Amino acid sequence: MSFDRIRALIESSRTYALGEMLKSLTPEERKEYAKDLVAYEKEHRAGDQRWSDNETLAVAGAGLLPNASKLAPWLVRYRIWFHHSRGQNDGIGVLIDVLRHRDLAWAPDLAARIAARMPARGRRHDLLAVVVEFCGDTPPDSDGFLVNLMALGGHTVWRPAFDVLIPKMLAVAGAGVIIADTRQFRLFLRDRAERQVLLDGCLARLQQGGGAAREMDGFLALHEVLQVTLDEIATHARDYVAMLPDSRSTVAGLAQDQLKRLDEAERLDFGLLCDASRWVFGRTEKKLVRAQLAWLGKHAKANPDDVVLVVAELFAHESDDLRGQAVKLIVKHLGNAADTTQAEIRALAEQLPGDLAAKLGGTTSQEQALELAAFEPRPFPSPIATLDELTGELLSAFGRNSSYVEPSTAERIIEAVVRFAWQDREALAQAIRPFSENSPWFDDFQHTPRSELIGAVLDARDKLRPLKHEVSTELDFARNRKPEPGIGAVGDELAKRLHEIAKGLVHLPKPALVSTPTEMSGLIDPATLAGRLARAEAEGWEPWQRDLRQAVQRLPRDTDAALFASLTSKAAAKVRDWLASRADPEIAIVERTYRYPWRYSQDVTDTGLYATVTPGLEEPEQLLRQYDEWGPMIEWWPSVLPTQREAVAAHLVPHLRARTASKGGDGPILPMLAEAHGPAGPAVHLALSYGLGAELIVNRAHAVDAILILAARDQLDGRTFGGLLGQLLERGDLALNRVAPGLRDAARSGAARQIWAALTTALPRLWTHNRVADVIELAVELAQQLQPGGTVDGLAEVAARKGSSKTVVQAKRLMSALGGKS
Repeated sequence: MSFDRIRALIESSRTYALGEMLKSLTPEERKEYAKDLVAYEKEHRAGDQRWSDNETLAVAGAGLLPNASKLAPWLVRYRIWFHHSRGQNDGIGVLIDVLRHRDLAWAPDLAARIAARMPARGRRHDLLAVVVEFCGDTPPDSDGFLVNLMALGGHTVWRPAFDVLIPKMLAVAGAGVIIADTRQFRLFLRDRAERQVLLDGCLARLQQGGGAAREMDGFLALHEVLQVTLDEIATHARDYVAMLPDSRSTVAGLAQDQLKRLDEAERLDFGLLCDASRWVFGRTEKKLVRAQLAWLGKHAKANPDDVVLVVAELFAHESDDLRGQAVKLIVKHLGNAADTTQAEIRALAEQLPGDLAAKLGGTTSQEQALELAAFEPRPFPSPIATLDELTGELLSAFGRNSSYVEPSTAERIIEAVVRFAWQDREALAQAIRPFSENSPWFDDFQHTPRSELIGAVLDARDKLRPLKHEVSTELDFARNRKPEPGIGAVGDELAKRLHEIAKGLVHLPKPALVSTPTEMSGLIDPATLAGRLARAEAEGWEPWQRDLRQAVQRLPRDTDAALFASLTSKAAAKVRDWLASRADPEIAIVERTYRYPWRYSQDVTDTGLYATVTPGLEEPEQLLRQYDEWGPMIEWWPSVLPTQREAVAAHLVPHLRARTASKGGDGPILPMLAEAHGPAGPAVHLALSYGLGAELIVNRAHAVDAILILAARDQLDGRTFGGLLGQLLERGDLALNRVAPGLRDAARSGAARQIWAALTTALPRLWTHNRVADVIELAVELAQQLQPGGTVDGLAEVAARKGSSKTVVQAKRLMSALGGKS
């Protein structure tokens, strides 16, 4: 027999037959064929089918390779997928059978080496099977092995020797998710491990704070199945207190409940209760704070001095509602406290709003509204200077761990590719090679801006090819390009521009682009463009059509066409014509309904507010519903039309509306929109409104940044903003618990007057909203700070309601702050 027979079995995916043949080999044959296998594998990895035959290659390595150091990386590289079926389809079973047959003295070493290489984030049934089979009574404790053992049914193959792994198993990252998702495993741990080991490990993980929600859910579930006793709570009381400062709200709630159990049994030290209260009062979750406040209040009669001083920690809380409740409790018990305590409370009252401080006999120190720094446009970064720098930018922007591409990075890359292709095409091809060879999938792309950008870079490697027919130097290469559905006019125009550059690099190269911005907003300094066109005229070449058109779209709105009067080229004439005919489209806020089919049911309809652009975007609800995260490169859009901010905002609104119910970081789209130019009208303010309601916190933070930029430029219209916010909140399109913190952050960061105008416009629509108290509370803060006077429609009626609900309490405070009777 020759190695050709083994090779045929590998390439025909006959795993069982290959295993039987390998078991029949003599040691001498195995040694000979191992060399052939290594050579074949090297050839295989370099070929076009390197992703195929993983299973049979793994089995072949198990049957032929001579030692653990060679076989371990081999098995990690060639994966055998797990199948529930058995028999001849069980590739993992064949692998184990072949290894058993060899009766390897170095099998424990193989198990240890594989365990050290097992991925903690992936799931490898094949590697786990090898390690469990051959590790003996000395199991490895690598993170990858432990996570795979837990996730892949390790409790069904458990051996007594594995008991030593449990403490580290509880500590490994990812353990909580597995425990949360696998009820059988947490019950197995409860019944198998020592109770003290489990409780200590569980509490240690819960104490760590933060962590992914699902990770903490697992240890909460483990804590539940343990059914912790009062004696155990007493022993670990300080551990529960340690969970209160930085943990997730669910973990803090557990700790609060356990400590309260202990206190109700009169077994909690009062000093620990005070410590616990201080930690809880520093949190933002109102439910936790209220529960702690009520609990601590029960001890006020016995310990008035300590309780009122601890409760005074809430004077610095961001919520006036909680501060008001703290004041109410302190007022009730302050008379029983010592004189020194009363004086200290009055001094601490300076942190409170004026109306709350007065209830304690103190005064407040009125904070002045912050002033925003004047907005300064950011200059565009310097061009890419060398080919090495270009290679680095490409690998960084489009590597495996990349996300959205900064618009300035994309512009600098495409400018450098055009310039270097003209100067030294062969050297450019060498510089691009590391980028293209590491990313073979780039050759398969759709006509989105991202793929067209990548295509332009890859096309710069190609040799020049003449056109099949005569054309003018003003050839529009993108004229017949089919538009990609779902990305809108802005995205499609960007894709066409990049497509033109890609084709131009192959058929009609140019020395340079003329559309590269001079400002980060996307603007081009008019004198700079005039200089670029003068250079082209002097050197005898014309820019590409869409490149020239993009340059004109980036000129400031007040650019005088006379600046280009001395130039005689066709390009300059076009610039003058385009400048003379520039006009703004019509923007309108409308209600539109989007209908789409759903499985096994009737069509789903979604009605919401959008911005239309006439001409160009008459059906905005059709955009950006089903698209890949990066393809349209929406982060680039504001700088594509930097003087048409309203039109760009209208194209972004459908996406931003969808983001209120979907996670995904898009980068600072809204701040870039705010830095652009042109009118900031209803479309921009609608985009801001949806941005404040985004599901992802970082996207809401970007919306706040955009608000502050517009406020610094005196372009934030509070009444327009408030009107749209009120309408969206009234419709239920936005969640008020997301919007209110963003408004508060913007107001406290310098946009107080604009946010006040927004609140007074929005409130009349929100009086019946179940969370309107949060908005009124912010309005009270701003009214006390700005002292604007006047009133708010409907406020008097709300303040006159009976009862002491949060809404009524805050409405009365707002009436008082505005100078009315409450």
